[in-house]
Amino acid sequence: MKADCKRLPAIAGFILAVGWLALTPAHAAVVYTQTIVEPLATVSTLDSLTNCRDSQGCLGRTGLVFDSAGNPLAVGNLTDTILYTFTLTPTDITAVNANPGGTGTLSMTAARDLGLRAGTATNTDFLVTSLDGTPIGNLFGTTVSTCPAGENSPINFACGPNFHNDVTALSSLDVSGALFQAAAADGTINVLVNPTDDVGRLKVFSLTLQYAANAVPEGSSIWLLGIGLAGLVVVRRRNAPLAV
Repeated sequence: MKADCKRLPAIAGFILAVGWLALTPAHAAVVYTQTIVEPLATVSTLDSLTNCRDSQGCLGRTGLVFDSAGNPLAVGNLTDTILYTFTLTPTDITAVNANPGGTGTLSMTAARDLGLRAGTATNTDFLVTSLDGTPIGNLFGTTVSTCPAGENSPINFACGPNFHNDVTALSSLDVSGALFQAAAADGTINVLVNPTDDVGRLKVFSLTLQYAANAVPEGSSIWLLGIGLAGLVVVRRRNAPLAV
């Protein structure tokens, strides 16, 4: 009976550690990250429907983008597709390959004609996105704009992201570990963004690609589990019969 009583604290510690381990959020270590920043992208404060200025990094279709003086460009600068190329060093590739069960994430911060507008039933303002030729989803496909219906004139600079102002939205897409590893093998990863026809203007502030390893338990949880296991070992040794 005494032996059982001696075991109780260690058993309780072990159970506590296991329970804490199950409840504590795991964290994933980022082994690769790169951000491409648009150097011209600045927030416009012009209260004008001509404030999609190419000098401020605004992309627009013909008639919807203007020079610094407010004159429309003869030809729009928003192309059918936009290519972003991320690079990986040999060290980056090794780190990615060492974590085959990891997950990639592509995140974009952008403004202008993006997301579901008030008064519309379906979002048609998004960016069809692929990674090294493989579709991975639609950036801003689930974004909902807080701007009212119509042309938002006079311009409300607090609502967003759609449209006539530079209130940004953040959108992210997951990339499978297998796809990320295959794309990273040659040291470059190409992300192709295809704005839908209803995206007349677009201002991209940044695009980030990262790869995270498998989630691992927090250090405190592992420490508690180790204490519980050590306690069980000590009790077992104390109660083991002596060799004759």
